[in-house]
Amino acid sequence: MGERRPLPPWSMVAPNRPMRIVQVLHSHGYGGAERHALTLMQGLREQGHEVLYAGPQDGWLAQACRSAGFSTEGLRMSGLFDLPSYLKLRRLLQDWRADIAHGHLVRGAQYVGLAATRLPGVTALCTAHATTAAKHMRRCRHIIAVSDAVKANLVRHGYPTTGVTVIHNGMPPGPPPQREAQRAALGIRPDTFAVFSAGRFIRDKGQDLMVRALRQSRTRWSLFLAGDTATPFGAEVRALAGEDPRIRFLGYRDDVQALLPAFDAYVSASRREAFPLALVEASAAALPIVATAVGGVPELVVDGRTGLLVPTEDAAALNGALSRLVQERQLAQALGQAAHAQYLQRFTVKQMVERTAALYRAQMEAKA
Repeated sequence: MGERRPLPPWSMVAPNRPMRIVQVLHSHGYGGAERHALTLMQGLREQGHEVLYAGPQDGWLAQACRSAGFSTEGLRMSGLFDLPSYLKLRRLLQDWRADIAHGHLVRGAQYVGLAATRLPGVTALCTAHATTAAKHMRRCRHIIAVSDAVKANLVRHGYPTTGVTVIHNGMPPGPPPQREAQRAALGIRPDTFAVFSAGRFIRDKGQDLMVRALRQSRTRWSLFLAGDTATPFGAEVRALAGEDPRIRFLGYRDDVQALLPAFDAYVSASRREAFPLALVEASAAALPIVATAVGGVPELVVDGRTGLLVPTEDAAALNGALSRLVQERQLAQALGQAAHAQYLQRFTVKQMVERTAALYRAQMEAKA
C-alpha cells in the first residue's frame, strides 16, 4: 500500500498543501467509470496530490493502477454490506491519514459513506456515473454527477440540488493523427466514408440499430465496430450483420484514440447514457458525431453545431443523419471542427481535475 508516514490533521497545515485521496471503486471489468477513475487519479497525481486505489485487485482498474505506479489496497466489497471490507477501509483511511474518500458508482459510494462516518479529517464524496443512480449515496457529504441528466435524476429522487455538483468527464487528447497509415492498416479505401463506433456489446449501446441503419441505406458508407462481441448481444448483432461487406467487426481495441483519425464520422446509438467518454474522444479527434439524444448526450453533442442528434430506437433517422454527412462533406467537416473546439473549451482532463480538486477543498473546509 505504500509508506504510511504520519501527518497532522489537514486543518493544521497550509490550505494549498497536497491532499491524500483514496479512490474506491468495485470493479472487475472495464468501462467508463474505470477509465474515468484512472484518468482522474493520474491528473490528481500530476497536480502533486497523493492518490491510492482501493477495491478488487483482479480487475482492469487495479492492474492499470499498478502499471501506472499507484499504490493499491485490496477490498473485496462483496455486496453492499461486507463488514470486513468496511472495517478494512476505515482502518485504511485512518492509517493513511486520508483527507478525501472518493467512491465511484453506487457500491463505492456506500462504502466510503459508511467507512468515513465520524472519522475526523476525512471527507467522503462520491460520483454518480449513471442516470439510474439514486441509492446508497446519502452518507456522502457531496455527490459529483457526470452530467446534468444524472443530477436531474438524483434531484428527482430527493437529493438536495446544493448537494450535487456536475463535473463533466474529461479525456486526454489522442496521439498525433496518422490518418493514411491507419486507414491502410484497416483496409479502408480512399473513397470510403468510414463510420466508427466503440463500446461494449450490450443492448444499451445499440449496435443493432447501427447495423439496421446501414442495411437500409442507399448511401455509400461503411460501419466499423470496435468491442468484444463474445456476449449474447454481440452474437445477435453479428447475426443481424450477416455477411455484409460494409460492416467490419474490429474486436476489442485498446488503441481507439489512435484509430479515430482514420474515420470520417462517429456514431452512437445508445438507448441509455450518462455522459459517454467515447464521444469526448471523438470530439477530441474532430470527428462529426451522429448520436441518439439520450441522457447526457445532448450536453456534449449540440444538434446542428457539433453533431447531429436523432431519436433512439429509430434506425431510419440514424441512417438519414449519417447519409446527410456522406452527401454534405463540408457540413461534416464543420461539425467535426466545432466538436474539437468545444472539447478544448469544456472537456479536457485539466478542467475536470481542477474542478474536482477545488470541490474536494471546498468540502473539506465546509466540514471543518
